[in-house]
Amino acid sequence: MEGGESCGNSVSEEVKPEWEEGEVLMQGGGGEGGGAVTAAGESMAPVQIDVRMDVALLHCQACLLPLKPPVFKCEAAGHVVCCFCRAGHAALCSRAGTHCGELDAVVGAAKVPCPYKVFGCERYVVYHGAADHQRACQCAPCSCPEPGCVFVGSRAMLLDHFAAGHQRHAVTVRYGRPWNLGFSLSRRWHVLVGEDRSVFLVSLGPLGAATAVSLVYVRPDGAAEAAPQFRCKLSVERPAGDGKDNLVLMTSAVSSSALSTGAPAPGQGMFLAVPQELLSGDTLMLSVRIDLIRPAGGAPKSATPTPQARTPRRLQ
Repeated sequence: MEGGESCGNSVSEEVKPEWEEGEVLMQGGGGEGGGAVTAAGESMAPVQIDVRMDVALLHCQACLLPLKPPVFKCEAAGHVVCCFCRAGHAALCSRAGTHCGELDAVVGAAKVPCPYKVFGCERYVVYHGAADHQRACQCAPCSCPEPGCVFVGSRAMLLDHFAAGHQRHAVTVRYGRPWNLGFSLSRRWHVLVGEDRSVFLVSLGPLGAATAVSLVYVRPDGAAEAAPQFRCKLSVERPAGDGKDNLVLMTSAVSSSALSTGAPAPGQGMFLAVPQELLSGDTLMLSVRIDLIRPAGGAPKSATPTPQARTPRRLQ
């Protein structure tokens, strides 16, 4: 790029104003004529309107990607291009050497509603950053893992659905410490919620004479790149007849899934195989520790010392 310009990549968000589709609403103006300046000459809140326009006007005419400031045009035919294509859109015509500050203001302020509005997101996001917002949106949908259930909703909606539709009440766990939990073997999956409201599924299933146990992070559909990273430690321990303890243990990275194909099948990916001798009737007493390694889009976190396990709880 020339002249020291750089391509911006920030995503601006705001809560969607309340008006009906098709209505033109001006905000910030007061009095007759909708004036936006006070008598003392002080500026009030900017006037905003809800409009529709040809989406092609917000795209580079060379690479066809959404425009973001700085925007350029060629004098020969007026083609509007992004900063990456300003020097090489010969397929259209000539070099784009004119910086359009007016278009910078337009493409930097043009906002659209989040496509996940139906799942609870009320944000308006700048158009050129809409794809980034969509990948990280907390209202992105997940599927229900129960066979035959067609429910799809945000993770918050999914937790409500688990409790109301399948009587699966989530247990909240803190990261970096073991939790002793009892899981009923009559149910294929159980729900855990992290302290940051991340949702996890504990899957159980027969694997020969043993029981396969796995842990999966429930991520929004299509958000694999923005998902946080976790590690887990799963273990089952029971006293043996010789005064010693029998123990099976597994540590691994936690895989992620939008559950579009249901709960993980027994024996898929990383799992803990628990022999029949370590079960307590129809209950699996499992020690679960989840470590947050990297928050969504963040830097890796330092390791947390292992504290004492918590009091056992049984999940029905």
